[in-house]
Amino acid sequence: MNDEITHPEMTFGKEIRFTPYAYAKLIWMRDRGTTEVAGYGVTATSDPLLVTDFVLIKQKCTIVTFDLDPIDGAEYMERMMDHGLMPWQYSNILIHTHPGNSPNPSEVDETNFVSAFTHPNWAMMFIIAEGGSTYCRLKMNVGPGSVSLLNCVVEYGDPFAGSDEKSWGQEYKEKVSHEKFRMTGKERVAIATTSASHLPSDLDIIHNDPLWYDQKDDKWIGETQAHQDAMAVDDLLNDMDCYWSNDGEEVIYWKDNCGPNDDLMSYHYNPDTKKWYEDDGEGLDEISRPDGPMVGQIEAWAIKFADERPEVAK
Repeated sequence: MNDEITHPEMTFGKEIRFTPYAYAKLIWMRDRGTTEVAGYGVTATSDPLLVTDFVLIKQKCTIVTFDLDPIDGAEYMERMMDHGLMPWQYSNILIHTHPGNSPNPSEVDETNFVSAFTHPNWAMMFIIAEGGSTYCRLKMNVGPGSVSLLNCVVEYGDPFAGSDEKSWGQEYKEKVSHEKFRMTGKERVAIATTSASHLPSDLDIIHNDPLWYDQKDDKWIGETQAHQDAMAVDDLLNDMDCYWSNDGEEVIYWKDNCGPNDDLMSYHYNPDTKKWYEDDGEGLDEISRPDGPMVGQIEAWAIKFADERPEVAK
């Protein structure tokens, strides 16, 4: 086997380069759906910075996250090895897309990057946003180690037979599964807060408009428009996973049935201070960063929807 393949060059320039085929396929996959999509960059030559293909791994995606299937990932690695490629040619460059205009990595991306690459001598994270901007970071794990940012270049001078939408479409269909991550922009929040501001308090409703439940007919008796409005706003808020607070300082995420009495609670995250708070109905309490994948999704949401953020109170 070529010594350049078994012992690749370990000095890198300032650019990651794509063949026209690889870049066209990446753009096609990026624009195929509305979610993120992820895979590996294949460098099927002796040049570790020339991406010749982009290959998807089976995954579940939302507009701010992707979750690669480890079994399909292992099968991909075996398949590439059977094709005569070395591990550094098919497993060191993790590529994914961002539906928004920002290619900057979220904390979820950082976690994926660390967990995906624990053994290679070097690893690379490449992100391309919907608007075409890119982010590429090279991490060297040998010697003292180093981290550097690379520019992206397409080698249009290389031969290009054209796109292959049929096989690309089949690959996308087999590998990508969309999952809903509910989002709320400023318009829906405005509807909720405006409606809620005109509602009577719970005490007013109890005193002035008594209700009782008719089990036989399975309905509330005495329901007025005020109750209907209140329930409509409550349903709207419960359907929101994330939205900006009115003053723009925090992202709010509702948690159902988490309180001591199965009450509605919420996380509050300040993307400027990186501080987390919890509201159990008695006021905000500062907490340490919670565990769980939803936490990273909230942080990613704050980045993606920064342009919808109300002006932060001075």
